[in-house]
Amino acid sequence: MLYRETSRACGPDDIPYYPIRLVEEQALLEQYVERASKETAVTFVGRLGTYRYLDMDVTIREALDTARLYLATKADGGAMRAFLHA
Repeated sequence: MLYRETSRACGPDDIPYYPIRLVEEQALLEQYVERASKETAVTFVGRLGTYRYLDMDVTIREALDTARLYLATKADGGAMRAFLHA
C-alpha cells in the first residue's frame, strides 16, 4: 500500500505548527505499535508509517537505509522487523 502526503498553504483558521503528541494519542500509538509488531511481511517507514514528524531529508535517508537493509536481509534469508526507526 502506498500513501501520498501533500502540503497546502496555511489558511486563516489553521494553526501553523508541527503536530504535538497528546497523552491519549501516545497511548493509542503504543497500541498500534504493539499490534503492528505482530504483523509479518510489512515494515512501517516514513512520516505516516511511524507517526512522527520528519523533515524530508530524514525521511529519504531512512527510506534508503530501509531499502538497503531489506536487500541485505532478503539475501541472508532473514525477516524484516515491523519498525526499524521509532
